[in-house]
Amino acid sequence: MKKQIILPQVELNMESCTVVRWLVKAGDAVRAEQPIMEVETQKAVVEVPSSDAGFIRKLCVKEGDSIGEKALLCIVTDAADEPFDSEAPQAVAAVVDRGGSERPRSTTAATEEGGGIKAAPAARKLAKDLGVDLGSVKGTGPGGRITVEDVQAFDPKLRASVSSVVDFVSRVAGDWNPLPASRIALNAQMTKSLAEIPQIHIVRQLDVAAISVKAEGVTFTHRLVCAVAAALVRHPALRMVLDRDRVKTEPVSVAVAMDTPRGLVAPALRNADKLSLQQVAAATKDFRARAEAGTLKRDELVNAPFAITNLGMLGVDFFSAFVFHGQTAVLAVGRSVGGKAWFSLAVDHRIVDGAEGARFLETLQQQMQNAE
Repeated sequence: MKKQIILPQVELNMESCTVVRWLVKAGDAVRAEQPIMEVETQKAVVEVPSSDAGFIRKLCVKEGDSIGEKALLCIVTDAADEPFDSEAPQAVAAVVDRGGSERPRSTTAATEEGGGIKAAPAARKLAKDLGVDLGSVKGTGPGGRITVEDVQAFDPKLRASVSSVVDFVSRVAGDWNPLPASRIALNAQMTKSLAEIPQIHIVRQLDVAAISVKAEGVTFTHRLVCAVAAALVRHPALRMVLDRDRVKTEPVSVAVAMDTPRGLVAPALRNADKLSLQQVAAATKDFRARAEAGTLKRDELVNAPFAITNLGMLGVDFFSAFVFHGQTAVLAVGRSVGGKAWFSLAVDHRIVDGAEGARFLETLQQQMQNAE
C-alpha cells in the first residue's frame, strides 16, 4: 500500500520551515515514529518522525527547501518492491510577505534564490530586506546554513538595529526595520486564534506563600507547575482538545512559556502529575538551556492544552494571556506581594465554562497551600 508522509505541525506558531537534512534515503525501511528528517523553524532545529512504517520509495522535498505545514515529504510502501505511482504533487510552502498575506511558492524557490546558498527562510528574508549579500555571510547553522543571527552579526550596524527577535525597535526616529520572521508568524497565529476562539478570563487573587519559600535549585515556577499538574488531574476539562465537533482528553502536560533570544517558546512537561518537584526543576532548567540554544524537539513544543506564563519576576502585578490554537487554557501569573498574587485563567469557552475555570482555581489554591 502506498502511503504519503505529510509534514505535521512542528511547533505551535509555525508558518514554514526549511529542510535541513534527510536522515533516510530511498529504499530504507522505517518504523512508525522513527525520525526521518530534520527541519529548521524560526526557533529550533527539530526532527520529524514518519507517521507510518514501511519502505521509503521517493523523497518529495530536497535539503534546503522551504516547506509549509502538511507538505508532502515522501512516499512509503509496505513492501520494498511494491509497484506504486511515482508521480506526486509538488509540496508548497505558505510564505508570509511584508503585508501579512500568504502566497504559495514552490518549495524549490528557496534554493533557486541566492544561487543555491544554504540559508534559513528568515535569514534569507532579513538579508534581502537589509541589502546584505548572502554570499558574503558565513553560516554557523547545521551544515553551514546561514541563520538570522549570522546575518545580524555580519555588520555591526545591523547588530545595533536588529539585535534579537525581541529587540526590533528602530533606534533612529523615522527608520524602518523589518519584523523578524518569528514575530510575523506569531502575529498571524495571534490574529487567527483571537478571531476563531471564544475566550473568557477568570481572575482571582491566591495565597502563594507556601510556594514562594526559597530553596536551592527550586523556584516559585517549579512549585507552581507541580500544583497546576495536581489540579489538572481533578479537572480534565482543562486538558481537553477540540476537533470540530469532538473532544479528546489529553494526559497531564504543563507548558511553561519562556522568553528567549529566538522568541517566545512554551515547551511542555509531559505527565507532569507524575514528576517530583526536583524532576520538574531539572526538566525546566534543561528546557531553558535548549530553548536559548534552539535545540528543543518538536514533541516538546506541541500538544500541550494547558500553559503557564509568569511575568511576576519582571515586577508585573496582573496581566491577561489568551489561548492559541492547540491550547485550551493559559494561566497568567503576576508577582507575589505579601504572600498573594493575581492569577488570570484564560480558557477556550467552547470547552470550558466559567464555573469550571473557577473550580480549577479553587483546587489550585488548595494544592499550593499543601505544597512541599
